[in-house]
Amino acid sequence: MDIKSTQSGSSLVINIEDVADKNAILETIQGCADGICACSTDEYQKVETMQILPGKNSLQLNIEVKAGEVIDPNCVSECLIPNT
Repeated sequence: MDIKSTQSGSSLVINIEDVADKNAILETIQGCADGICACSTDEYQKVETMQILPGKNSLQLNIEVKAGEVIDPNCVSECLIPNT
């Protein structure tokens, strides 16, 4: 799995390529969205909105961050990697 992040202002785009188990990744993302993150972080509390765009072997997360907040993209990667 390859994870690349691009941050511009309040937008964070995370591209996840070569996904072997898309359902595991989606479950992890949904858990964080529900406030039950598998990893020890509170970064999910900084998310204003999130859109998930699935591809054949990929996912793209388009995240809008709450005003005045910044999400650490490394934290997102750390939470997703154990679920690959």
